[in-house]
Amino acid sequence: MTRTVLTFFAVAATLLALGACTSVREVYQPPMRLITPSPTATATTVPAATPSPARTAKPSPPPISRGGDVILVGGVVLPNSARTPGERNPAVTQATIGSTICVSGWTATVRPPSSVTTAIKVQQLASGYAFHGDTSTSDYEEDHLISLELGGSPSSVANLWPEPYAAREGARAKDALENRLHVLVCETRVSLLTAQKAIADNWWDAYRKYVVTTPRPVVKPQPVAPAPPTTHIVHPGAFCAVRGATGVTTTGRAMVCKTTSTDSRLRWRSA
Repeated sequence: MTRTVLTFFAVAATLLALGACTSVREVYQPPMRLITPSPTATATTVPAATPSPARTAKPSPPPISRGGDVILVGGVVLPNSARTPGERNPAVTQATIGSTICVSGWTATVRPPSSVTTAIKVQQLASGYAFHGDTSTSDYEEDHLISLELGGSPSSVANLWPEPYAAREGARAKDALENRLHVLVCETRVSLLTAQKAIADNWWDAYRKYVVTTPRPVVKPQPVAPAPPTTHIVHPGAFCAVRGATGVTTTGRAMVCKTTSTDSRLRWRSA
């Protein structure tokens, strides 16, 4: 029994020693070593990333305004007023017509070259400004709505439109109106502003007003009463030529051209 007790105490002592070693191992920490930065070391600065410039979206090209001619009843063609309202030449006023539009050959000094008007015509036809879809440039006159001879702007798109030759009362009829209004303005029978407004608002109405005149009613001549016969003064006994002709003497006595039973020659005798 004594041996057994001794063995028990020996085992217990061994276990206590092992537990103490384990506790020491768990709490042991090596001493901390302080690291002092080198005096020559410099901090490295990382440059901030430069933001890339924002991309600006390219503006979309403006949509091409589409719109064709205005066709009146009967086939008369007017320009689209939204695209061609008409524009005046500021150099031409009522006070300056004597030195501008009313001077022979003046329009040649302001007329744009055909290359300019043709380019505008092509663009307008391509954008839908066409007569029944016809885009052939030779079928149109690039017309100044307010003509140069009436003080219209020479090269403004607002004053130019492709006027078709094929339309009823088309480009040639409008040319006749322009010539007529030019005469009236230069003769001061119509004011410049009145002529410009008339042709820009509705050239067909202006054509019917200033070019196509209403025929005058035919007046039947009244029957003219025949003039009373002229009294023929004759001399009694004078020869006459027409048997039965009548006349009067200077005293008013009636005479007849006749013969008698004793004289077969025609003479003026008493009736």
